[in-house]
Amino acid sequence: MTPAGNNLERESTGMDADVIVVGCGVQGLSVARHLARRGLRVLAIDRVGPGRQTSARAAGQSVIAQTDPAMGALMHRSIEDITTFEERTGIPLPYHQVGSVKYARQEWSAEQLEREVERASALGARVSMISLAEAGLLAPHTNPSAAVAAWHAPDDIYFEPAIMADALYQDAVAVGVEFRFDVEVTGFGVAGSVLQGVETSRGSFTADRVVLTTGSWTGPLLRETLGIELPLAFVRHQYSIRGGAPKIHAGLPSVRIVEDAVYARPVGTNLMFGTYEPRPLEFDLSELPERTEQVPLDPAAVNQALANVADIFPSVQDSTVLEMRGGMVTMTPDGGYLIDQVHEAEGLYFSTGCNVMGLSVAPALGQDIADWVINGHRPASLAGFAVSRFSKSVPTDAEVHQKSLAEYEGIYRDSASRNFIRT
Repeated sequence: MTPAGNNLERESTGMDADVIVVGCGVQGLSVARHLARRGLRVLAIDRVGPGRQTSARAAGQSVIAQTDPAMGALMHRSIEDITTFEERTGIPLPYHQVGSVKYARQEWSAEQLEREVERASALGARVSMISLAEAGLLAPHTNPSAAVAAWHAPDDIYFEPAIMADALYQDAVAVGVEFRFDVEVTGFGVAGSVLQGVETSRGSFTADRVVLTTGSWTGPLLRETLGIELPLAFVRHQYSIRGGAPKIHAGLPSVRIVEDAVYARPVGTNLMFGTYEPRPLEFDLSELPERTEQVPLDPAAVNQALANVADIFPSVQDSTVLEMRGGMVTMTPDGGYLIDQVHEAEGLYFSTGCNVMGLSVAPALGQDIADWVINGHRPASLAGFAVSRFSKSVPTDAEVHQKSLAEYEGIYRDSASRNFIRT
């Protein structure tokens, strides 16, 4: 397969690459392949391997109806990218387009569901309020009588993250991305304020543009090498794979509950059940785990969340934990990404602060970041993610901590529902 859409003519610069992408999770793979498809020489480096860190441990769900319209738009485009991926590339990317059901258990959250439907409909998505009886037919492993309202999004999908990462990696290789693994970035080559490349454990690599997509490790890397502090908090996110629940099959929709911030989807005949904990495990910036597998997991926290929603998931209460999965995610004080350039090193771009939605929007986000790197103009879709949005009121460390954790705990509540606190 040859690179498609080569609309950028460049003379040889004598550098190792036109662009170096640091970090080969799903977002980095997405950026790299879009750059290569536009005709650039791309070198992608990672200290582990493609999709081997947090990406492989994501939940793998794409939901169009988001509390943030900007994320909803990215999600909408990403679903289209995933569902047409094999047709466009010839590389299989299995997915289940079985839709989602979201429950509200109180009147305030029922009103929020109405707002979510309105926002999603404005994007052209098919999302609608349904009766509780209809919800029970769609999700027979739940008890809809314990809820007061529900919506249904028939075009939502779920997929296996490791398979998605492998498909993106195959496509990136096919369009000419060069990969180097077991490589640790230790610094950046800068002349004046102009980027020259990266310093690594395997020597120097030169390029006049570098994109950092290293997830939770972007913050410490920028602080240690360039003295840049980003408003980030680092927390554990985890979920369980449960066996023994009756009548679970791959055709069931994903299910969410607003008040309890829990989600569930099939994994074959098993069930994935996860939650956004009210008080998640936190990590200090200076002591982050070097590998995702070093993040300690705790089934007790997920079991407690399941007990909290026993009235909606009665048939799942006697299930057993077959596996725990999880990793470290980055949260920001307003729940939005941090996607920007580094002024101290012109040509250095970064993306972090995924707020637990990095995998699901990576297809669209990778395209938009690639466009920015190529054209030099920030796309409108990324306008709200500039770090400068905090410049008028720079949050203190305490405020970053408090607000970022509030964003995690309240991830299923929109701005009009923020005053409702989980018990």
